[in-house]
Amino acid sequence: MLQAFVDSYGGTTHQLLTDLADVIGASIAYVDRPTVEAHLERPLSDREWAATTQQFTAMAFDDHVGDAGSLRTDWIEDVLARAGVPGRGHTGQPVAASPLGGA
Repeated sequence: MLQAFVDSYGGTTHQLLTDLADVIGASIAYVDRPTVEAHLERPLSDREWAATTQQFTAMAFDDHVGDAGSLRTDWIEDVLARAGVPGRGHTGQPVAASPLGGA
């Protein structure tokens, strides 16, 4: 059933995840083959892509951001500030836009 749902999006990963995020009220970050290839500025072989995907897990990016420093905390604080909601480090006033953009 889940595969049929995914298939109904015809490979448009961004739209599938956007729709899902809107329904569950979450921010979702993802990495797909075109994203990795754009980062490398070259195409991956199927073997390289298979080896790369073995390193992906559902929470790998989230775990990395949490381990890599305060990026997640800073982003949440910025979202709260833009919403006018006081957070741990801000008073509810927006801070400068991050060069990384959203999630």
